[in-house]
Amino acid sequence: MFLSIILSIASVFNTTDASKQAEEVNPIRKAPSQTETVYVATNNASENSIVAFNQNQDGSLTMLGEYPTQGKGTGNIEIFDWGYDNTHPLKDGVDPLISAYGIQKTQDNSFVLVVNSGDASISSLKVNADKSLTFADKEKAGDIHPLSIATYGKVIYVASAGDGKTPPFSGNITGYTIDINGKLTPIENSTRNLNARPSCVAFTPDGKFLVVNELVTGLVKVFEVTAKGNLSEKPVSSIGSPHDAPNGRWLPIPVGFDIVNKNGNNIVLVSEARFLNNKGMLREEAGKVPQSPKYSWQTGSTSSYVIDEKGSITLVSPDVKTGSAKEGGQIANCWVEVSKDGNTLWAANALSSSISSYAIESEGDIELSNGTTFKDKSETKFFSDLYLSQSGRYLYQLIGNEGAVMVFKVNQKNNKLSKVGYYTATQLPKVGAYGIISL
Repeated sequence: MFLSIILSIASVFNTTDASKQAEEVNPIRKAPSQTETVYVATNNASENSIVAFNQNQDGSLTMLGEYPTQGKGTGNIEIFDWGYDNTHPLKDGVDPLISAYGIQKTQDNSFVLVVNSGDASISSLKVNADKSLTFADKEKAGDIHPLSIATYGKVIYVASAGDGKTPPFSGNITGYTIDINGKLTPIENSTRNLNARPSCVAFTPDGKFLVVNELVTGLVKVFEVTAKGNLSEKPVSSIGSPHDAPNGRWLPIPVGFDIVNKNGNNIVLVSEARFLNNKGMLREEAGKVPQSPKYSWQTGSTSSYVIDEKGSITLVSPDVKTGSAKEGGQIANCWVEVSKDGNTLWAANALSSSISSYAIESEGDIELSNGTTFKDKSETKFFSDLYLSQSGRYLYQLIGNEGAVMVFKVNQKNNKLSKVGYYTATQLPKVGAYGIISL
């Protein structure tokens, strides 16, 4: 059903100059008492790099440095390889990977890992005592456009997309181990062809299963992980994103997901952008969406699933909208993040410049708590990757069309958000940065 999706999207994201909204911008400044460090990939075509910010006691960010990956990004070319066109959502460079977890860290916080989609490689960088980075190793990816990284212990899996010629395209997941020096070694016989374009990949918290979703087919697949880090030859289970066409709901397009374990249940929470109708077409309705002057879309959604002890995945809460109706809610939910206590899910609505919040129950049910727990009223900021600080005290929101990071403080009693500030750096490109982590 997704065959026509990629071929029919047109004129979606219209970037905005952050300097025109100077009243919202806090200049990066020196402040005492660093707490955590935030990392973002630049996606520079000449040489990809990682920009790091120190976070201070008041939550503000201070520029730390820029560190080359010795690989290449795609610049303003998104990974369908269709060239550049700033009126087309898959050619405007705002969301270069259309994925989550393009930058990741090892569980022991010793290394930062990043995909280089411009030269089909992944890099590891050592985390120094002052949180600066030193290049450690680079290894060939499983296909020409690596886009998402999963880590568990010393095992790493990377989801990569292929040439983007014929929907549902091609792609695979490939495994590596990492040693104490950051050396990446491919795991023998670890590549699993998906016969579709993956979106992102992650381990369950117990490391027993690897989950990958597919952008074009809408499938969520579960592989079993052996003690040596290999995968089952085929998925032990898979499931399609919920599509309630009889009730007028449009095609679900899953981009990011997060996994939390509650009371022994591995709960998978998948974002769903719903901006293509059941014929795979955009709706021409001008003046409704600032980032998309020609088109309007349906309310976005999140669906929850549970993976049992054998790896079987079951749908629990389908199509839980970011609003009360199929029209009029927040749109383009593409990235999600779970709170430290596992009770709240935040969802970034890219084209509404907003974050929605959901309550997560122990059995995997989810319920919308607030469609706009935060909203930028201009609706001109592209809300892309989300990441929660290790302490759980701060939530970081990457702004994909302004080369900026927005910081929120998390209320530890109820997980409500309050904005701390908005931070830019000359080293971050206005358009094209991807992925965000902290340690």
